[in-house]
Amino acid sequence: MKQTEEIGKKLRRFRKNKGWTLKEMAGKLGLHWTTIQAWEKGKYGIPSTKVDRVCKLIGISPSLLFEEKPDKILYPYVEGLFQNTSVLAPENISKNINIKEILPSGADFALLKVESESMKNAGILKGDLVVIDTSYVDLHIKNIYAVAIFYDKGKKGKVTLKKIEKVGSTVILIPSNIEYDIQVYHKSEIQVLGKVIRVLRALQ
Repeated sequence: MKQTEEIGKKLRRFRKNKGWTLKEMAGKLGLHWTTIQAWEKGKYGIPSTKVDRVCKLIGISPSLLFEEKPDKILYPYVEGLFQNTSVLAPENISKNINIKEILPSGADFALLKVESESMKNAGILKGDLVVIDTSYVDLHIKNIYAVAIFYDKGKKGKVTLKKIEKVGSTVILIPSNIEYDIQVYHKSEIQVLGKVIRVLRALQ
């Protein structure tokens, strides 16, 4: 069961890296979304008759999905701007970076390049790479989050790092650098991508 759960975690990460919901991936495979969910939760394994099709769809070799200790764990690297409402869609990923030695395999992480000095007083500088835990979206004022701000009717947007305070349907983005303004949005105008858990300045 443990191996099935690990495979499920990797499948979930690969799916999210593509920017697909459970229903979207299931549709591409001609399956019900609950089947994909069961695979990802490790309730049962991917049938051998489906393995090649699943791996071809997400663009990986079966060995990458099934081997216990792969040589590389690639995480998506996203710059500040994106072109649609799925920030981790393939067209928004500049490249993938191997940080196997730093982060555990199967987890839901993405890398973001910092484009401003708005969080300078929190120790995050322009040009840094930060690790985003995309499975963590519970808001706490002490944490720093990656937030997608949408414009052009949701077709485009930018990602920023801020502390967050939520008041009803209003979301307040708070920089640590007082030279930057506090930003206020309706909840429909933003998407919390995840919590910043690490700064990887050494990777530059």
